[in-house]
Amino acid sequence: MVEKRIVRTAADSLSRLTETRAQVATGVDTSPMRAQMNKLSKPGSPSSAMKKAGVALIVVTPDPFTAVPGVALIASSYIARRKEPAKLDDLALETRKLLRDLRSLSL
Repeated sequence: MVEKRIVRTAADSLSRLTETRAQVATGVDTSPMRAQMNKLSKPGSPSSAMKKAGVALIVVTPDPFTAVPGVALIASSYIARRKEPAKLDDLALETRKLLRDLRSLSL
C-alpha cells in the first residue's frame, strides 16, 4: 500500500515537472541566443567583405583609378584570410588530434 502511494506521488511529480518544463520552454525567447551561437560557430570573415569591395571597384567602375585600390583590396583579402577566427569545428578537430597524440604517447 505504501509502495503504491510512493510510486503514484513520484509519477505525479514527474508529470508536473514535465508540464512545468513545457511551459518554460514555450515562454523563453531563444532568438538572441541563437544569433550569438551562430556567430560563435560561424564567425564572420572580414576578408570576404574586402574581396567583394575590390571586385565592385574593378567591375562597377572600370576607370583605371579605382582598379588599383580594387586589386589591392582583393590581394589583401587573401592575406587576411590566413588570420580568420577559429570556428568551433576547427577547435573540435584540433582537440581530437591532440588527444589522439597524447594517447599514443602513453606508456
